[in-house]
Amino acid sequence: RSLGASYFGGVMNFESNSRKLTQTNNLDKLSHRFYEAEGFYGIGDSTKVYSKIGVNYRINDSVRSNTFSQINNRKTFYINSTLVQNKTTKLMVFANYRVTKNKFQENEEAFNSRIVYNQHFFKNFLSLATSYETTSGNIARQDFVYIKTEPGQGYYTWIDYNSDGEQQFNEFEVAQFQDQATYLRVALPNIRFIPTKRVKWKQSITLNPALWKTKKGTRKILSHFYNQTYITINNERLKEEGGFHWNPFQNAGDELIGLIFNLRNNFYFNRSLQRFSWTYSYGKSRNKQQFSIGTQENNSLIHQVEFQHKLTKFWLFEAKGALSENSLQTENLANRNYNIQIKELQPKWTFLYNKNNRFSLFYHVKNKENIEQNFEKLKLQKLGVSYFYLSKKKNQFTADFTMFINNFDGSTNSPVGYQMLEGLQAGKNYTWGLLWNQRLTSILNLSLNYFGRKSEGSSTIHSGSIQLKAIF
Repeated sequence: RSLGASYFGGVMNFESNSRKLTQTNNLDKLSHRFYEAEGFYGIGDSTKVYSKIGVNYRINDSVRSNTFSQINNRKTFYINSTLVQNKTTKLMVFANYRVTKNKFQENEEAFNSRIVYNQHFFKNFLSLATSYETTSGNIARQDFVYIKTEPGQGYYTWIDYNSDGEQQFNEFEVAQFQDQATYLRVALPNIRFIPTKRVKWKQSITLNPALWKTKKGTRKILSHFYNQTYITINNERLKEEGGFHWNPFQNAGDELIGLIFNLRNNFYFNRSLQRFSWTYSYGKSRNKQQFSIGTQENNSLIHQVEFQHKLTKFWLFEAKGALSENSLQTENLANRNYNIQIKELQPKWTFLYNKNNRFSLFYHVKNKENIEQNFEKLKLQKLGVSYFYLSKKKNQFTADFTMFINNFDGSTNSPVGYQMLEGLQAGKNYTWGLLWNQRLTSILNLSLNYFGRKSEGSSTIHSGSIQLKAIF
């Protein structure tokens, strides 16, 4: 912590790690040495509002021809600051620019920065939260291997689509049910890296007119509404000589090798009131990844409307409707590509005996259509019941039973079929489950979990687990 109006400082370091091989008395190649000097100037209190700038110079030596030789030197210029901090505003800035001059390879430049800005306007009517980062680094051309584990301990399942008894990369799917989760995906050691430059941006915007609920007229009407917007972008591009990556929205071109984009907006009327409560949600996402076998890109889009209304003291009606689109495009695995358009409607009735005891009945109809490749179609109807109970001692019991009717046009033994059927089979399917959670002591919880399912033409599958958890 630094106090006072301003301050100066500096530090010098020297480290030598010299190892010799017993048999030859030569220096071990792991031996290294460096010299480092740093100076800085700061102003303000580092726990409140302050700014600190500095420069660091370092020389790195390594073993070449059985003697220490300089392999590079680097200069680093940095700033670290909290420029504004009060009840309504916070602004933090960090930046680090480094130039590395290498003796035996090309010189390097790197720029890392982070800006955090939070602001509340008009007594929290409008709230903003912004985070912006740039980094320079490397991305691996990653290879994976799937390791078989005990059922329920993994995340993936293997489906032998071509019936050759051999495991291929494109035959592993994310498991939809616990008993199918029999494989873990493990990254292999890798020395193939691509130099990259990355920019991240996170933004949230909240409009909260609820503070006007005691007003009259137009402001009273507006107090029933609420809006939240979230945007996240993680954009990674090939590093080009003599340039940096600043624009998070630059998401096209051959230089783009990695992207995570998520946009979500929720618009509420009578939020959390269960009285003619509406929620309209808009979501869009894009995820591009780099694998040794090529690139893979997922895209999704959704428009969703939810409604809640308490009909009487004991009955709650809920409904959800959505239009969505999901697509997957791979560079070298054409049989996995799809573009699925989805329409769905789900009404639900709940009997509320009391806040700790409720029974629900729901119906779900969903139409899916793949508009690429083999043009698969699915009409799904789902009917189910569920029960929830919470005792005075906070012991919890839940039970549910669901029937699925899948009218599917296409091959069920394919990656697209597995995706559209969500791990089930064409025809009638049934699932049921029980969960008992009991608090044994103030720190011990016991959970018993059972799940079963049955599909046409297949045996009934039962799975369960017991968990004892200690909470300190």
